[in-house]
Amino acid sequence: MLVTYDSLRADHCGFMGYDRETTPTLDEMADSGVVFENAVASGVPTIASMTSVMTGRHSLASPEIGFNTEQREQVTTNPTIAEVLSDAGYDTGALSPNPPASSYFGFDEGFDWFEDYLDEDDGLIERAWNRVFRDSMEGGGASTYLRLARNVLTKNEILRPWEDFYEDILAWREQAEEPYFLWVLLLEPHHPWMPPTDYQQWSSRGDKYRAFRQYFEMFNNGWTPEFAPAERQRLIDLYDDATRYGDEFLSRLRSDLGDDDPVIAVHADHGEEFGKHGRFGHQPFLYEDLTHVPLVLWNAGRDDRVERPVELRQLAPTLASFGDARDPFPVPGLLEDGDARPWATSKVFAEGDRRVAIRTASAKYIEDPTTQELYDLSVGGDEQENRYWRNDDAASAFADARQSHVDAERERRAIDAASDDVLEGGRL
Repeated sequence: MLVTYDSLRADHCGFMGYDRETTPTLDEMADSGVVFENAVASGVPTIASMTSVMTGRHSLASPEIGFNTEQREQVTTNPTIAEVLSDAGYDTGALSPNPPASSYFGFDEGFDWFEDYLDEDDGLIERAWNRVFRDSMEGGGASTYLRLARNVLTKNEILRPWEDFYEDILAWREQAEEPYFLWVLLLEPHHPWMPPTDYQQWSSRGDKYRAFRQYFEMFNNGWTPEFAPAERQRLIDLYDDATRYGDEFLSRLRSDLGDDDPVIAVHADHGEEFGKHGRFGHQPFLYEDLTHVPLVLWNAGRDDRVERPVELRQLAPTLASFGDARDPFPVPGLLEDGDARPWATSKVFAEGDRRVAIRTASAKYIEDPTTQELYDLSVGGDEQENRYWRNDDAASAFADARQSHVDAERERRAIDAASDDVLEGGRL
């Protein structure tokens, strides 16, 4: 099983040192499983990160370049973890109510059952709504507001709580044959943070409605609003309550499907910003609030903590290994310690430029065409003091690591292209 939490920060999980009891079930799983203390999202936002999870390859998907055919092809033209497990004899099922990780972008590849609650084109109203949806996903301004309004009224997409679809998961499991692979993406704690009243430990009912006004302010101001400290704390309190509610899904899943003795991988696709760098939400940037994510393997035959940095795209070969399936992925698995590098890489495409981050267990280097940043993560990890110009040796070493990554990616793409040419020419 693969369980994805949308927008969950590592530093808001109990097993990672958070002082609130936001993740009691995941904490319990971490105690008896494998914890990756320095797991990083391979990209931001969801479509970039989940493309990497499913294919083992970096994606430069970004709302700034539009969600178009080229982005879908990043999933559909590469082997996915669902495809390799299906080829190995697994029944495969998935439920993802978040459109950036839906069949619209090819994430249904390899799944026997894939539920994303997108409307079929089987009627006038459905076709009209799908036109609005497509325009919204590809950057349409008015369509985005129409889509958001509909979601508020119907509790759809990012407002759909996991309890609304939990029975669909059990129904699929009832008819699926073993072995099976199940992927579920949860929209807790994705904004706008509307936890059920029973799970509001740190926030109030009134906070939900006041915060919804703040959400529209963020949305309308490019995710860079100016909030007072109390307003910022209101959002964090709701975020933590939403996280606690999302954790309950794991408790129920283990209770209902525990007899299957599953290996469960739990992770977040990316984190969330709360104003530290002037932004809220999860736009395509590479600071720790966005890229440092929880990652736990439970019932995998090990119970330890891994300090070396790892990337979410290493999940694909890891799951293939658990399933005794072929491994067509260009990265090693998470548990392959022998030749592990001491750094991990994240990439995004933002403001017309490519941004790259190289992260070790204690430091982080971020580069785009105009700036270089170097941060010491061992002194709190708040990434407020750029040390790039203060340590030439470290800056040079990180720049070399970045170039090594770029060269390796270019070589891999050249080999992939040459292999495709040979196959198309009928020479293999």
